[in-house]
Amino acid sequence: MSGNLCYFEIPSKDLGKAEEFYKTVFGWKFNKEESSPNYSSFETSNPPHGGIEKMEPFNNGVVIYIQVDDVAETLRKIKDAGGNIVREKTEIPNIGYFGLLADPDGNIMGIFQNK
Repeated sequence: MSGNLCYFEIPSKDLGKAEEFYKTVFGWKFNKEESSPNYSSFETSNPPHGGIEKMEPFNNGVVIYIQVDDVAETLRKIKDAGGNIVREKTEIPNIGYFGLLADPDGNIMGIFQNK
């Protein structure tokens, strides 16, 4: 359907560290791209899927939101996995909750939980 996020890429300074972070926090499964040693694609439990690319020079990307079951629990996992909290759990009245994180490379992303 038009308008849905169908794929996204995340820049990284350290591909292995980024893979470990997302695997630990969100359970993503990674596939090394043999044709490109600086790129790994990943699968989430439901589409959209995406990729992580080692970039030199490094350039932060676009903020995306990732659906989670529990924002507070996910923020704890993010801290434990080496990420930083940019914005704690915040209510969106009548809709849900969100938080903002910075992964180990400083990419800013959001997490979202329905009410």
